[in-house]
Parts: sequence; structure tokens; C-alpha cells
Amino acid sequence: MKKTQILNQWAVVTGASTGIGYEYCKLLLAKGYHILGVSRKAQGILALKKDYPNLQIKAYDLDLSNLENVYKLYNLTKNLNVTLLINNAGYGVWGKFVDTDLDTELNMLTLNIDALHILTKLFTKRFVKYNYGRVINIASMASFQPGPGFSSYYASKAYVLNLSIAANYELRRAKSKVRIIAICPGPLKTNFWQRSKIDDKERVYKSGIPVMANDVFAEKSLNKAMKVRKKNYIIIGFWNKLTRFVLRIISKNAALKFIYKYQVNR
Repeated sequence: MKKTQILNQWAVVTGASTGIGYEYCKLLLAKGYHILGVSRKAQGILALKKDYPNLQIKAYDLDLSNLENVYKLYNLTKNLNVTLLINNAGYGVWGKFVDTDLDTELNMLTLNIDALHILTKLFTKRFVKYNYGRVINIASMASFQPGPGFSSYYASKAYVLNLSIAANYELRRAKSKVRIIAICPGPLKTNFWQRSKIDDKERVYKSGIPVMANDVFAEKSLNKAMKVRKKNYIIIGFWNKLTRFVLRIISKNAALKFIYKYQVNR
């Protein structure tokens, strides 16, 4: 993709090595951003340097479920002109609540909630100081309802969505130019399913639920998230928007029955 402009600005992307995180890195380089990418194995993004020799790419192998690494990441950015943060790192724990491993769940909650909260807080305070910057938090279509069979993950993404909405509303009321925008993807073909230990991920792909390609989703969601002023969250794709509409008009119990049947009683 052709680079459109040189901004001399940095974007920080967590979960940068695969899936939509990697696609976001490519798109941001094309827009002229320098990239600081983080994941447990982030070095793969350095291969993008050959296409953007005039831009800088920094890759750090950091597990953000260790909160010491979250603060380390922030400190690594202190001398960089960071104007965009994308909190993309996260995973799920599949299975009935009574059966799932507690330590694994706590690790997931630390990554999905605590790490995201800390980075959102620190960068938002920094952006507000200069009245410029944007945080993009990757929530999920799972943010909008409880999810039997995936309960802790759904709950963690509800936190991400509600935190982003409330904090963004505060910024809007303060007439700040800073924004915190949540993106709510549906199913995508990423390594999310492997790390979530879903033993029949192909069932998701063959279920009839449309699975958007990572590059298509990344481009559509990033372009919207970079521009919106009044919206708090973004849903991409007809089926995801239809799902959101249906969830607003049916009862909570009906939604629970459907999700239970799909994710547990299968």
C-alpha cells in the first residue's frame, strides 16, 4: 500500500505480531506513522521495514499480562511523539465457568482489563495534556451481552466497551480533541481461537456466521476509528450490525438461550 503522508508521529500497537494487530501496523505505516509494536513475539513486524525504509519500526517482546511490562512499555515511549494507541492484545478462555482454569482466567483478565486500563489511563492523560491523540480499544461483539461458555471473556470485553464509552463521553463533554474509541469485531480468522483453547474453531468458520478477512476488517475499522468524533464505538459489517440490532430488541433470556445453545450445548 502506498504511503499517503509523513506525520512524524508514533503509533503504539499491542498484539502487533499477528491478526488484525499486524494489519493495523501495515496500515499505519502506509499512513506515515512510525510504529512501536508489542506482543509476546513481536519481532516479525520488523520485516515491514523493507517496504517503509524512511519510517521507524520498534518491536518489543513483552507479555502484557505481567503488569511490570505494561509500565515498561509506557516508559519506552516517553521520548517518542506518540499520538495513537491501539490496545489490541487479548485472548479468551473457552468452557463452562465451573470447569475453566482459574489461573488462566486471571491471566486473561489481567491482559484484557488491567493492562488495557493502565495503558488507556496513562496515554489519555498524556494526550489530554497536549489536547491531541487517540486511543483505540479493541472490544468485541461479545461486549454487548453475557456469554455462557465463554463467560469471563465476554465479561472482560464488556469492561473494555463500557470503560471506553464512559471515558470518551467525559472527553467530549470537556470539549477535548482526544478520543477513546472502541472497535467491536465479530469472528475473525486469527490465532485468538488457538490461544482461547477452542478445540473446534473450524466450527466457527463453517457455522454460517460470516468471518471477515483480517485485512478488510482492519482497514475498514481503522479508517472509521481514526475519523469519528461523536461515536463511542464502531461496528463493522452488515451481520455484526444486524446482530447488535437483534440483541437490542430480544429479551436477555432469549439471547442467553441462543448463546448457550451455540457455545455450550453443541
